[in-house]
Amino acid sequence: MPTEEFERLKESLKKAPTEEARKEAATAMRRYLAAHPAKKSKPTLVSLGYKKPYPTSIELKDIPAELERNPAFFEHLREILEVD
Repeated sequence: MPTEEFERLKESLKKAPTEEARKEAATAMRRYLAAHPAKKSKPTLVSLGYKKPYPTSIELKDIPAELERNPAFFEHLREILEVD
């Protein structure tokens, strides 16, 4: 069952990747990570893309910072989460 924090993240990703929307998505991701801390592991998002303008391997804790600075990563996360 999706949590309120996850739904906020999805809603923020529905917007165009403006600076404001990226900051909103980063804030939502930080809230989600704070509500669901990792237990003794380093969860990592891995994408099997070649020569992409975003990291192909990134720890979950680093996603908010990447969302803020990289519009291509914002779009990539939107695709991963299948946001319309």
